[in-house]
Amino acid sequence: MATMPAAAPKQEGETKAYKFGDIEILLTPNELGVYTAIHIPNPSRRSMFFSITVRVTGPRGYAVTMKREFPSVQPGDSAREAGLLIDKDGAPVPTDPMAQIVAFEQS
Repeated sequence: MATMPAAAPKQEGETKAYKFGDIEILLTPNELGVYTAIHIPNPSRRSMFFSITVRVTGPRGYAVTMKREFPSVQPGDSAREAGLLIDKDGAPVPTDPMAQIVAFEQS
């Protein structure tokens, strides 16, 4: 699993869409933090377990990590999770956040 996107993310309005293979991470900054959405499809013919850790960063010290586990994603379905990531040290919200996959596991 690559930890950096192969190409520049797509931008639609304020949202940046990162693609890591089949995994998609959407980042939308707002006044409180970066709204982060994760989408992991299960193209296999059996139920899958996914675990993912994503780091969202920006200039001036913004760095937040989001870890999620999806214990039973059915065939043809997708794991989806979203949340607002707020830097606990009070770093300013970046207008141009970046996403990185720190860890990914599937079984």
